[in-house]
Amino acid sequence: MYQKTFVILAAVISLILLIAPVPAGVAPVVFRAAAVIVLVIGLWSTAVVPSFYGSLIFLFTAIVLETAPAKIVLSGFHAAATWLVFGGLVLGLGIKQSGIDVRMVRAFLAHFPKSYIAMIYGIFWIAAALSFIVPSAAGRVALLVPIMLSLADELGFEENSNGRSGLVLAATLGTMIPAFAVLPANVPNMALYGAVESIYSLHLTYGDFFLLNYPVMGMAGLLFYPAIISLLMKDTPRHPDHREEVKPWGSDERKLLVILIIALGLWVTDTVHGVSPAWVALGASIICLLPPMGPLKVGIMPPKFLGTDIDYGPIIFVAGVIGLGAVANHTGLGTIVAEQLMDFIAIEKSTGLAGDFRNFASISFISVVVGLLTTMPAQPSIMAPMAQTLADASGWSLMSVLMTSMTAWMMMPMFYQAPPIVIAVALGKLRIGTVNKLLITYMIFSILFVLPLHFLWGRTLGMFTGGN
Repeated sequence: MYQKTFVILAAVISLILLIAPVPAGVAPVVFRAAAVIVLVIGLWSTAVVPSFYGSLIFLFTAIVLETAPAKIVLSGFHAAATWLVFGGLVLGLGIKQSGIDVRMVRAFLAHFPKSYIAMIYGIFWIAAALSFIVPSAAGRVALLVPIMLSLADELGFEENSNGRSGLVLAATLGTMIPAFAVLPANVPNMALYGAVESIYSLHLTYGDFFLLNYPVMGMAGLLFYPAIISLLMKDTPRHPDHREEVKPWGSDERKLLVILIIALGLWVTDTVHGVSPAWVALGASIICLLPPMGPLKVGIMPPKFLGTDIDYGPIIFVAGVIGLGAVANHTGLGTIVAEQLMDFIAIEKSTGLAGDFRNFASISFISVVVGLLTTMPAQPSIMAPMAQTLADASGWSLMSVLMTSMTAWMMMPMFYQAPPIVIAVALGKLRIGTVNKLLITYMIFSILFVLPLHFLWGRTLGMFTGGN
């Protein structure tokens, strides 16, 4: 019932934004964009309609209301994340068709604890370790989710079950949340790195970034996120000891294993060759679908599978989410809201602990709101230019303000803010309400416990204090 109420409320707010007089100095397109964004976020968050249908509504209304040029609204269709989803769908189908998924999962189960909570912790930590090897979170998610789905099948977790969602989210959040403290591991990290370098000629270093952010923010994710996943998505494996006679490796399994190893190698070295993980996944999917050429048979699936076995709903969904972020950035909605929040929230110079924490909380709050409106990869492009103004107002160093703005990444409340989560929702067919509930729960936990500890840890390093 609350879903319908929330959607009606979102629709009413959207209508008000459309008909309300626009304040002086604000372009009318900003209010139109805000109306579309509020409505679509309401549809996605409540799942009263399929997620891809919400994206179609966004694409239609955004273009009809002229919130941005069509090339901006439709930019999601040529975004790397969208094609990574396509590649992930094809590779996931190939993994299932070849039977290599069962072999990998049973090898995993043979060396892993049988309890559900132990599995969640193990998956989360393994996924986190992968972030030190594979630089792209989206690539890591595309690799992990098909394996988690096969593991869920082996354990008897049906679609939309708590157990299935828990496994996928443990892998997704495990490879993303702690990695926000590892400089090259996530897109927002590198966006902040680039913005700081271009605007202020400052250079973030791997060691300093890691030392400030991993001991509290990163470790909190490792220790407490799996516990929250296990609590909210409690389930019992149906047949964790299931075994069958081990079959010899088939030709399709061997070919797919080679394809996956090459793809993983290219993902690991993307900073060397510069090819996006999305195009690596697309290339791997093309090889999987390669038709026989005489006696040569490289592919493992006929190309007709694209028309019969691939669900294109997730691709439309991801394209809509990315388009929404592009529209918000194009109209300047995030910047306008951030500036209004700066005027509304009192940020004052202070040398005391309480005053510094108030400034820390205020800057974190502004960063969270900006991330809600523009998504996390775009948030640094708005917060970084504002950092000097915030530093002058608070009496903090510029680096303290910049590092405070990134706290929002680890406690995002909505799924659409992070493309890797969007990809996991699409590939894993997760219920958006379930994902948002988990994210909001961890955000509340972070506000109450993690942020204060991170603030205190930062002060021991000379950060988050006036006059530093």
